[in-house]
Amino acid sequence: MLAYAVLTTYQVYYLLEQIGSAEADVPRQVFLGTLVQSVVVVAFSLTGGRLSDRTGRRKVFVFAAAIVYGLAMFVLAIATDFNGFLVGMAIGGLGFGVYVAVDLALVVDVLPDNDNAAKDLGVFNIAGALPFSVAPGVASAILAIGNGSYGVLYVVAGVWAIIGAVASLPVKGVR
Repeated sequence: MLAYAVLTTYQVYYLLEQIGSAEADVPRQVFLGTLVQSVVVVAFSLTGGRLSDRTGRRKVFVFAAAIVYGLAMFVLAIATDFNGFLVGMAIGGLGFGVYVAVDLALVVDVLPDNDNAAKDLGVFNIAGALPFSVAPGVASAILAIGNGSYGVLYVVAGVWAIIGAVASLPVKGVR
């Protein structure tokens, strides 16, 4: 979620600084990038969710989705034009679509106490919202260290996504 927060928070600056978009073009480009990502998110959340339910497996889908999202951040980090941005957004949509469909199912499968599920899901909600509060501070530090490079920022975001994938492996109680 931190990688996603960085992408959505900084994509305007990324388009201006890294891609070299004209300021007047950025609203249309953000719209098109969001549209591409959203279409892919919907398609792959349905597909990933169905496959996860059919196979009874959750962790492999969450792991793979986070890796794919990390790879999308790497594509964005090296993109030099708007088409590269759209490719990165589409790949990110694939990873994020599967992630949002299956991660919630994984969380529900491992809830410790069904009688207190709302409390536990509230913690999950905070964990999903917190990165959007943290991203600006952390990203500012990375941009300062990386000499203002959005490529560096997105590489770090990709690494965070991959760390998130690895962090899902020790989850017990589900396959």
